[in-house]
Amino acid sequence: MKKLIAVMVIGCQLLLTTGCWGIKEIQAQTYGSALGIDYKEGEFILYFQALNFADIAKQEGAAVLQQKSSVVIGEGKGESIEEAYTELEQNSALPLYIGHINSFILGENVIKKKMKDFIEYVGKEPLLRYNSWVFVTKEDIKKVFDSDSFFNLPNLFTIIHRPETVINENYFISPLKFSELVSKFYQPVGSILIPSTVINEHHYSENGKEKKIPTLNGGYVLSKQKYKGFVSKQDLIGLKWVKNKATVMFFSLNKQKVSVEIMNPKTNIIVLEQEKKPLYELEVRANGILKQNINNLDMEKIEKKVEIKVKEDILKTLETGEKINTDLFNISEKAYRYHVNKWDNKIINSFDKTSINNIKVNIHIEHSENYKR
Repeated sequence: MKKLIAVMVIGCQLLLTTGCWGIKEIQAQTYGSALGIDYKEGEFILYFQALNFADIAKQEGAAVLQQKSSVVIGEGKGESIEEAYTELEQNSALPLYIGHINSFILGENVIKKKMKDFIEYVGKEPLLRYNSWVFVTKEDIKKVFDSDSFFNLPNLFTIIHRPETVINENYFISPLKFSELVSKFYQPVGSILIPSTVINEHHYSENGKEKKIPTLNGGYVLSKQKYKGFVSKQDLIGLKWVKNKATVMFFSLNKQKVSVEIMNPKTNIIVLEQEKKPLYELEVRANGILKQNINNLDMEKIEKKVEIKVKEDILKTLETGEKINTDLFNISEKAYRYHVNKWDNKIINSFDKTSINNIKVNIHIEHSENYKR
């Protein structure tokens, strides 16, 4: 009887302890927050960014960080991305975990030569998530990973990790998720714009020291699995009127000392089917609020000037796309998706500035705001 009781006690203890074996403590792993991938001299270079979770917990608990949050940056090399990651694992002080990666930073050589390798690597790795953000940089990726936020907050609180939070209504370069990249990469029509991030040291300082803030300066363009070129933010200005994503835009006519807040611009793309190749009409509509009118210009005159400027912005981006033989607005997607039996892909891809038959812009300024005294 005593033996039976002893066996039962030991059995209960085993049942209570099973399920805990093999569990790793949080502090026993290095949790990656971003991966950087570059390609130089025939080798892939993989950068691994890990943040101190204790610093993040302090921030969420409303504690004030007295010094800059620590960041660990690893670097591995190999003939493949997998080899580079293996080198990182073999030389790490703690096991690496990539299940929390939410951002990929690519070097210029990757987007020019090795995009398929990148896409296949992420697609095959079960822990990497399709909702992670994708950026390209011409900077040293290490510098991007070690860039600043405000008030000693970790790098997690920057545009490379939280673009939807940082990018407000005045941005017109949309952040890109890996899932969107994959869905368009093999598409036979249209283009992909991957945001370009650089370090800005000129606009903010803290305690007399310049802050190194990652920001956007344009985008790298892919079309039909090929690299087409870099386009600056200034040349992409027409996107804000056609993307249907911006909610508020501040618009100034400097010489006339007029400032207008443009709200919810909406664009309708009309495909003209009667032609041998697709022609398009763009209809842009938006409402506005007059913020400044020092010279008391007539409202109708202001609306007309704004409409002219919107059209100029669109034409500028169309011309930029024509230089790199790319439809930056993805206007031709309308013919590809809804008129597939009318034209083949070769004809649809012949899109250029002359494919735009007409651009109609209608801006209605509803009222002006009273100035605060």
